[in-house]
Amino acid sequence: MDSYIALIWLIAGLLMIGVEFIIPGFVIFFFGVGAIILSALTWLIPALRNNFILQLIIWLISSGFALGFFRKFFSKIFKGKVQKDTGEDEFVCKTAEVIEPINQNKPGRVSFEGTTWKAITYDENIKAGDIVEILKKDNLTLIVRKLHFSDDDEFPVKM
Repeated sequence: MDSYIALIWLIAGLLMIGVEFIIPGFVIFFFGVGAIILSALTWLIPALRNNFILQLIIWLISSGFALGFFRKFFSKIFKGKVQKDTGEDEFVCKTAEVIEPINQNKPGRVSFEGTTWKAITYDENIKAGDIVEILKKDNLTLIVRKLHFSDDDEFPVKM
């Protein structure tokens, strides 16, 4: 068993690094690095193979060192972009068709780009079949207003 302890720490380190892809936070990765460092040390220093308490201490110290000194550097590389939903996106100023009536007191539904959305309006009642303009997106709800058509019924007129 003593001869396999370096291999066990290596496998444990690789598993911890692999788990980092499943559990976000970018912390477990450094415990995996600590386990890999300990694996190398137990392979190089045979006296470590029999002392489990010393192995744990070295693992915690090397993991803490890696976490403390390298997390800031690596988190810049692996950090994703956080986007804030301002409601100013691809929905605004587009048109949609009402499929369920929208009243001032009760939301309805609109069809937009192949899917349906909950929709509300602030100032008027809109019936099914009407065309609306999207003013804003608030989470999964679209805020809309009715488009009124000109006399020739081809071009909508914003009111």
